[in-house]
Amino acid sequence: MTDPPTTSTNKRDGGRYFLFDATKKKIKPGPKRTAPQSIIKRAGGLTTASLKYSDYIPLYELWCGYFSELLSTMKQPDERLLKTDYHGCILFVTDSPNPCQLGLYGIVLHESKSTFQLLTKKDTLIVIQKEHTTFQFIFQRQVYTLFGDALCQRSCARGKKFKGRLTLPFFLPTSESLSAKNATLESDA
Repeated sequence: MTDPPTTSTNKRDGGRYFLFDATKKKIKPGPKRTAPQSIIKRAGGLTTASLKYSDYIPLYELWCGYFSELLSTMKQPDERLLKTDYHGCILFVTDSPNPCQLGLYGIVLHESKSTFQLLTKKDTLIVIQKEHTTFQFIFQRQVYTLFGDALCQRSCARGKKFKGRLTLPFFLPTSESLSAKNATLESDA
């Protein structure tokens, strides 16, 4: 509703009438974002309706081939495991600040700077924060532990070689690798 226009006269203006419109500016509403669009945007464009766990088992098998090739080039697992690509890996959440996330596992479909998006066997997409979270995966009857704090970068940034930087030991060596390292140190001495 608009008010009727008001008039004003002033002696300085020579008795002229000025017409002031008492209209309010109309604000055009922008396009509204619905809740599903927000969820899709947060999920990196993945829609849960089209995701089936059974469709991504070949991705896991492809990742197993990639990881076995990676392990064959290494003598022992080290910090290079932090630079690997985990898309397709089945990750288990073993420690998390959120107790509801303990024990969750799934195939990694998307990795961002601070989250993993896992597809569970129930065909649900879950988002797990990397910060202060510990992940594990099993490959060839060996358990590998990853600390999410060490992975808090995009996967493409982790793979780059940075010169002149100190690497922090975020990977726990197994007892076998420690005994092999001690044996090489004793043989050198």
